[in-house]
Amino acid sequence: MSGMAGKEVKNDLLENHGRKVALSYIQRLSEAVGSVVQAKEEAWSYAPPKEDSQIATVGIGLDGTCMLIGEEGYREAMVGTLSLYDSEGERQQTIYLGLAE
Repeated sequence: MSGMAGKEVKNDLLENHGRKVALSYIQRLSEAVGSVVQAKEEAWSYAPPKEDSQIATVGIGLDGTCMLIGEEGYREAMVGTLSLYDSEGERQQTIYLGLAE
């Protein structure tokens, strides 16, 4: 849903989940989440755990959308993933990276 406009989110919630939600609620929720992310982004950190198995494959994913960030208006937000797999194809770990410009 992160790539949808508010009206599309509203329609999706109704059609696919049977939830009738006001557009104003979706907009306020989006603004609240954006405010929390802005306030916390510099303090958040992540230390990957120690690996017990050999990593045979690395999977890389990338996605992006535009999102409303408070008074600044719409900004591009990008998210990336690095997934580590063992020789049997079992995912051992996924690291999530994000950026809003």
